[in-house]
Amino acid sequence: MPVYSNPNFLQPPAGLLSVFGHSDRQSFFSLPQWYDLLGRCATPAGSEIRVYTDERLGSMVALPLQVSGENGQDCCLTSLANFYSVEHGLIHPAGADLDAALARILLEINAERPQWCGLKLSELDPRDPSYLALVRRLRRMGYVVECTTGAATWYESTHNFTFEEYLRARPPQLRNTWNRKHKKTHAAGNLSATFFCNPIDIERGISDYETVYASSWKPAEPFPDFMPGLIRLAAELGALRLGIFYIDGIPAAAQFWIVWQGRAVIYKLAHNKKFDDLSLGTLLTMEMIQRVLAEDRPYEINFGRGDDPYKSLWLAERRERWGITAANLRTVKGLWLGLEREAAKMYHFVRGMPIKPLARCTRPIIEQQL
Repeated sequence: MPVYSNPNFLQPPAGLLSVFGHSDRQSFFSLPQWYDLLGRCATPAGSEIRVYTDERLGSMVALPLQVSGENGQDCCLTSLANFYSVEHGLIHPAGADLDAALARILLEINAERPQWCGLKLSELDPRDPSYLALVRRLRRMGYVVECTTGAATWYESTHNFTFEEYLRARPPQLRNTWNRKHKKTHAAGNLSATFFCNPIDIERGISDYETVYASSWKPAEPFPDFMPGLIRLAAELGALRLGIFYIDGIPAAAQFWIVWQGRAVIYKLAHNKKFDDLSLGTLLTMEMIQRVLAEDRPYEINFGRGDDPYKSLWLAERRERWGITAANLRTVKGLWLGLEREAAKMYHFVRGMPIKPLARCTRPIIEQQL
């Protein structure tokens, strides 16, 4: 089973290129260009990326991971994902033999020396067949496995939705705020907007976005090159929807969306704190939703990652991403990790707390299968 260390995702080896080529690529966050950007601009210096694959016809599965921990014995393999990742998972085509592919990949991982203390996988979709396949195969290979809570996503199904239909479904307080502020701000005559969706003039869009972000309430980005790189990448792929509001020519509010394969992700939003009383965030969100529904006609709009209370006003449905922690008991650190996780489960059981993620909007059958 080929293993690729720090591969060039933009010019991958033939086998890895074949795996990406067979993937259905429904998610922007499973593209090789995404992993290239994440590896170059949003992983700690000196990190090693390892992509484990099964490249046989009928399998064509890849598991992108990175090394976590000090070099040498008892390092851990973790998902090639972080707080910038809305989604993550196995790269595979529909109908792939996931169980057979994972058996081969995990045999390869187990055979490596020094041994890995375990795997920590994150931002997985528990409804996808690959999640259950991972849990079952890891347990069969002797790992102590725990299913863990990940980030939540608020979303709404918008197939054939018009903006008017969307607006009618919103809570009255949101509609009232929008109507009131919309009339007040436009009556003042000092509001203008620019929308970017391709590489034309994109550097201006990036500059204005960063100006807004720097004047907002949000902390500085831990990887400052990542967001400009992501905006450029989205523009190159035709996935960019970037809206900027200006007050008297000053960048005052910004929203960066990614639209890919019928799904619209509200990825980043910010506004200048100086204009809090104008509710520019509300106005720009409505403007972006109206434009995307009319021009892109997505089957879903979602708010990316995060369980912020305000998101339920805009989008009515909720789902969760889950993680998997798998401890390798054949290593010292893995043994301690396994004992620690089992002790945590016992603690939750004694206190009457749920041991598995609740997944309020995930099918209950998943927990029964686990």
